[in-house]
Amino acid sequence: MKIFISSVVRGYENYRAAAKKAVELLQYTPRMCESFGAQPYSSEIACMAEVQEADVVVLILGADYGFETPSGESVTQQEYRRARTLNKPVLAFLENVEASGKQKAFRQEVSDYLNGLFRETFSYEGELYDAIIKALHQLKQQQSTPPEQDFVDRLGGRERESGFGGQGATLEFAFYPHPVVRGALRAQDKQRDALYVEMCQAGLCELAEGFSKHDTASTIGLDAPARHTPNLRWRKQDDGLEWIRLGIQQKGNGLAFMFVSPDRVRTAAYAAYQLLGKGRPGWYQIALDGIGNTQFAEPPVGYVSSVSAPMSNVNAVSAHGFLMPANNTTFSAWLDEVLYGFERKINYR
Repeated sequence: MKIFISSVVRGYENYRAAAKKAVELLQYTPRMCESFGAQPYSSEIACMAEVQEADVVVLILGADYGFETPSGESVTQQEYRRARTLNKPVLAFLENVEASGKQKAFRQEVSDYLNGLFRETFSYEGELYDAIIKALHQLKQQQSTPPEQDFVDRLGGRERESGFGGQGATLEFAFYPHPVVRGALRAQDKQRDALYVEMCQAGLCELAEGFSKHDTASTIGLDAPARHTPNLRWRKQDDGLEWIRLGIQQKGNGLAFMFVSPDRVRTAAYAAYQLLGKGRPGWYQIALDGIGNTQFAEPPVGYVSSVSAPMSNVNAVSAHGFLMPANNTTFSAWLDEVLYGFERKINYR
């Protein structure tokens, strides 16, 4: 795999050497302007050609904007934008320094770009070296991602269960780690009590109501509360697939049950991500069901005696996403997109 290393050259020799060493450690081929040799055309054209031939672009940014081309862009900026145009994976590493002017704007441009971009900061050569190795390893994992349909089929193959939360809107949050982790049941079985406490602390259930255990040959879990139709259900299987089902129907206030609160869905989904995903890469699903004849909107304040807007004729919606890295930033951005999509599907015909 060819890795193009993009940065200013002057003053960055040590950082570029660290990047080259990291790439070679993983037995990839580093491509750098220092190694181009004599070319029948300008170095600028040579750089653009190397970006086109590269499989991945490693972008290293500090305080120096570098040589400015006639277009007003720096050479590094041209390389970055060319990589984006070609849909090349870009791994960006930003030095912990103050930048100004065009370089500050360029760094912000990179930071604002989410899709397909890994970003990390560094302060010295060793930190950059480690970050590049980590990023390339994650990229390799991402490129071996199982197809989305495999994840959908895996979800569809679960045992069917009934007796959940009565009627009304339900949120399901599912996580399937990548790579798959075998032997998950034994370790998690010993932590069931602690997980329940964490769920209560996250506001998903009431500690005083307790929980009942769920055990089959392939699945462990818990239902809360313990002595009634559960309003929360957690399950986990041996390959690491786990999910939470949570009742989210509005209580009281007249016709408030005809609204599905986006804020409540967001809060519950984020809590589930913290409990199950824990920043790990893999497939994520957020799904709503039992939402027929509702609106995806916050219920009016006070007693709701009538609803003027048309009700949804959609009973279920879902969204899947593969996140790597799966940090708070990437998850929050994905969650924003999911909730916007739910609003369009539920509220508009």
